[in-house]
Amino acid sequence: MALSGIREENLNIMLAELLVEAGLRALGEVIIKRKKPDVLVDLSGIRILIEGKYPGHRKELRRQAIQRIDEGMCDIVVMVEYAKLPLPSLLYPTQKEVKEALRNGRFNVGFMTFVERIGLEKWLLERRRYKSEFYENIDFSELLAHILSVYDYVIREDVLNPIVAKLEETVYS
Repeated sequence: MALSGIREENLNIMLAELLVEAGLRALGEVIIKRKKPDVLVDLSGIRILIEGKYPGHRKELRRQAIQRIDEGMCDIVVMVEYAKLPLPSLLYPTQKEVKEALRNGRFNVGFMTFVERIGLEKWLLERRRYKSEFYENIDFSELLAHILSVYDYVIREDVLNPIVAKLEETVYS
């Protein structure tokens, strides 16, 4: 499905460019292990994959997120729905207009990390910060903030110690 003749791949590449302009290391439509994630972001060695789709494809986004983590391609998957893009009413917008539409657009965003994928969040002392439902109607700056927050969550969350403590409590009680 294309909006005003714009393919999702084009939106993904323009999203990667916006992320680069915001200071992140991002590449659009790269090939990793013979797979083609929409956007790859590298934050200090942590791989974040962004999968972008038009609305109505959340099941596909979740399936892709599970697959990307199960295949070891990344630590975090950001699932993005291109919800509202204020494109000019032209038949064929320019790349500059597409980029501005993304910068001023609205997104529905969900996250999946290896912690949730393998079920470790139930062992953590603190409740996880990211819900499994999508955050609705967020703008580009909020999308960027969420990406940085989920990165911070993954690198700072102490996953092993709470699990070891719970196992010791169960074994020794």
